[in-house]
Amino acid sequence: MAVLQDSGRIVLARAVAAQAIHLAWGRGSPAWDAAPQPEPTDATALVDEIGRRAVTQLGYVVPDDDGEIELPSGARYTAVTGPTRWLYVRFTFNFGDAAGEPIRELAIFVGTQAAAGVPAGQRYLTPAEVANHGDLYALERLPKFTRNGDVRQVFDYVLPF
Repeated sequence: MAVLQDSGRIVLARAVAAQAIHLAWGRGSPAWDAAPQPEPTDATALVDEIGRRAVTQLGYVVPDDDGEIELPSGARYTAVTGPTRWLYVRFTFNFGDAAGEPIRELAIFVGTQAAAGVPAGQRYLTPAEVANHGDLYALERLPKFTRNGDVRQVFDYVLPF
């Protein structure tokens, strides 16, 4: 049986890093407020997307118990020149992005394409400004929070390959 090697995982990480990567957030379903909702493994879109932000910081990392990058799970990583089989992505939303909206779901998409007429380099897209959503890489459902326009929302992820 063939076994995927670390060098093969690095090839995959580099291929993903070369594409447009966005973090989308959505309203989800108010029915989820009563009980935690597990994430499906076959989703291709958010239930009720509000918008998506292009990756702000992209790089390679390695696991490191003393690393400066810490995820909610407690896992820690250190940035390296790379490439490695771990891709670090940071999404920094602007203050006004989705201000006042209820957020219950987040998803990382790879390969998003903006619609015709959207200015080149526009970093935040509403659903109407997306021609191709791309492929959903990871989905997270959260306890509802209301987006506060006075707070700069930042999300960090490490994508394993």
